[in-house]
Amino acid sequence: MKVNAESGASYPIRAVERVCDILDVLQRSRDGATLSDVAEVTSLPKSSAYRYLSALEARRYVERDDENNLYRLGLALRPQHTRQLDMLINRAKPVLEKLRDRLGETTNVGVLDGATVLHVLVVESNEMMRLAARPGEHGSLHSTALGKAMAAELPNDRVRAMLAAQEMTRYTDRTICTVDGYLTELEQVRKVGYGVDDCENQPDGRCVAVNLMDMPFPCGISVSAPARRLPSDKVDAVARTLRRAAMQLVRDYHATT
Repeated sequence: MKVNAESGASYPIRAVERVCDILDVLQRSRDGATLSDVAEVTSLPKSSAYRYLSALEARRYVERDDENNLYRLGLALRPQHTRQLDMLINRAKPVLEKLRDRLGETTNVGVLDGATVLHVLVVESNEMMRLAARPGEHGSLHSTALGKAMAAELPNDRVRAMLAAQEMTRYTDRTICTVDGYLTELEQVRKVGYGVDDCENQPDGRCVAVNLMDMPFPCGISVSAPARRLPSDKVDAVARTLRRAAMQLVRDYHATT
C-alpha cells in the first residue's frame, strides 16, 4: 500500500509526541505539574491539554490531585508490578493505621520508582502539627529515610547509577550531597537495619524507615514526625517497632499471594 507523504499520519504522530511531552513533564516534576504547565510544554490550549490528561487518567497513566490541582504519573507508569502494588497497599493500610495509633505519628509506605522514592500510602498523624507527604508524591533517594532503607539493599554500583540520574539537592545543612558520603551512610544503614532522615529533607523533620524484605519490588515503611517529637534517643525504639510491623506486613502480603 502506498502512503501519501504529504497527507500521511502527521496528526496521529503529533498526538503521540504530545502524549510523550506530557509524560516527560510529569516525570520531571517531583511534586506534580499543573494544567498550565502541561499546556505550556505541549503548546496546547488548556482545554485540549485537559482532554489529553483526562484520557491518560482513564488509563491510569496519570493521576490527578484534586486538592492541589496537580497531575502526576499514575500507577500504570510506576513500578511494573501494579497488581502486587495494589495488594501491598491494601494489606499495609490496617498495619500502618495500627502503627500510627501506637506511635502517634504519620506512617508511610514507599516504593522505589526509578531513582526516586514514591509514597504510595500515607496514614497521617492526628496531631495538628505533623510531617506528612502526599500519596503519589516523590522524594529524593539521598535525603529520605525510605530512600536509604531501600538503597541499602541494592549493590553499590546500582546506587551510584541511580544517584547519577538525579541531582543530589541540598535541602538542609544536614543533607548528604556526595555519592561517597551517601555510600558511607548506607554502610551504617546495613549495620543497624534501618534508615534515618535526620532533618535532611526538611529542617525540622525526622523519619525512620525499614525495608520490606522478600517483596517483588523494592519497598519500605516509615514513621515521620517533627524532630522535637521524635528525638534521636527514641530512634532505636521506633525502628524496633517498625521492624515488627514490617514482618507482619510481609506475612500478610504473602498469605494472600
